[in-house]
Amino acid sequence: MKITNHKLVAEASDPVLQQLSTPNQGGTITPQYLIIHYTAGNSFDSSVNWLMNPLAKASAHLVIGRDGKIAQLGPFNKSLWHAGQSRWADLVGLNNYSIGIELDNSGRLTKSGDKYINVSGKVIPASDIVFAKHKHEDTEQAWHNYPQKQMEVLQQISLLLMRNYNLKDVLGHEDIAPFRKADPGPAFPMTSFAAQIIGRSDDSGEIFKTTTEDVNFRSSPAMDATNVLGKLKKGTKVEYISANGGWFNVYIVSASTLREKLGWIHSTMLARA
Repeated sequence: MKITNHKLVAEASDPVLQQLSTPNQGGTITPQYLIIHYTAGNSFDSSVNWLMNPLAKASAHLVIGRDGKIAQLGPFNKSLWHAGQSRWADLVGLNNYSIGIELDNSGRLTKSGDKYINVSGKVIPASDIVFAKHKHEDTEQAWHNYPQKQMEVLQQISLLLMRNYNLKDVLGHEDIAPFRKADPGPAFPMTSFAAQIIGRSDDSGEIFKTTTEDVNFRSSPAMDATNVLGKLKKGTKVEYISANGGWFNVYIVSASTLREKLGWIHSTMLARA
């Protein structure tokens, strides 16, 4: 597989690839990030059809099926409408700064009797269910898994995109819109996947840095005047520990005059170092 004129080109042994042109796209961009989503739909075909519909007012550069087949809905240097209201570091509106990939996946599931169903009522087989706690939530729930073939194709394409566009990082929709979106969710192995794509070591913590001056370092994950432990300078490095509702529990690894090293910072004030 290769990229020519901002489009995937399949070679002999590659998965099935459809080239389409969604009306849900904007102007030319220089992508900086790769954003992973789940479709929350019933099938690859239904999700592609919806993202091709002007009424959807949504799209993505690629949709990857559970069997590995691919649909490209627009060139990688065009703004497609996958991120919505979003922010990462000092960037607002990630449609203009990123490539979006939708994975055919039902996302969060609901128990119905002795079975689990998606938002459309489709029953998901027990073998395709993962029970896990989302990093922005407190309770364990059922989620649709990501099959090996789908992940293999995603990895192949992501490595290709990284090389061609010199992208800075791989993020989930949940990272750039943490109060609005939960995809790709806890069934997606983001830490190990990003390590494979970007080259981070799996046995090291995720290091972030503050993106503005005087970032509040808090004792609890809440906007409260009484929980501020101190303020951090722009560029202060911290190690990610856990998350709660858009807040990151972190450990300060840069030189700091603060006595407390473990605390909370809102995720919008951080970028991967």
